[in-house]
Parts: sequence; C-alpha cells; structure tokens
Amino acid sequence: MNITKITKLVLLILILFVSLLNLTCTYNESPVYSTTYSDTYNHTIRWNEWEKIVDGHFFKRLYIKNITSTVIDNGVIFVYYRYNPNDNWIPLPYSTTYYKGNQQFAEEIWYEYGSTLGTLDINYIYTEPYNMIPPDFLYLKIILVRL
Repeated sequence: MNITKITKLVLLILILFVSLLNLTCTYNESPVYSTTYSDTYNHTIRWNEWEKIVDGHFFKRLYIKNITSTVIDNGVIFVYYRYNPNDNWIPLPYSTTYYKGNQQFAEEIWYEYGSTLGTLDINYIYTEPYNMIPPDFLYLKIILVRL
C-alpha cells in the first residue's frame, strides 16, 4: 500500500469516527428566561359587533390591557377561534378556500397588534358573493405569554 491510499483510509476512518461521535452527543439548551407568565382571555364577537371595512371584510378591535410593550417585544400572543362552544379551538391565522359548484370563495381570519398598546385587531374576510356577512358568533381564546 502506498502513502496516499493509507492517508485516504485514515481520513475516511476519522470522518466516520467523528460522525458517530456526533450521533451520540446530546444538546441541552437552557431557556433564556427562567420565568414565564401567561394570561388567558376568552372573548366572543357577535355578528353586530363587527365593523365593515368593505364588502366581505370585517374588523373588530379588542381592548386587552395586558398587551404591553414587554409582551410585544419579548413574549408571544396566541389566538384561537371557534364558531361553536363545542368545537375544537383552531389557531389563527386561518385561511381556506371553499367551492360551491364551480364558484370559489375564501374565508380568512387573522389578528394583528392594534394601533395602540393594549389593543388586538381581529380581521375576518368571507367572499361568498351572496353571503358576505360575519359569523353570528366568533369565540376567541387569547393567550399572552410574557417571558
């Protein structure tokens, strides 16, 4: 065996050994913050509480005093919805496309921070041409996590 073949073989064995070492290693990341706080709010938006932006697009501003700059900068906000109290919670944002015959229409629900601290804006779009109205009830669960 010449030197280049031995060098290649040693290099191959070394790469294999290092690869096996990486498979057996574990990595335990400790959290950046040791304490978290969360608040949960339940809110129901009724059909007559929506503000119409344009046909099929509705808006509702919620006032939640604990949406602070600390939550926005260092935390997270989770929002879930359902139409019926017995349904499962669905996370926002939500978007889907429906078909009736050969017509296609969309339903979208999302949230964004309001224009001032302590506000959360809920948007609802429904594009069925003959039924552009908001739901009778939209149940929301809002979870604020401060790190």
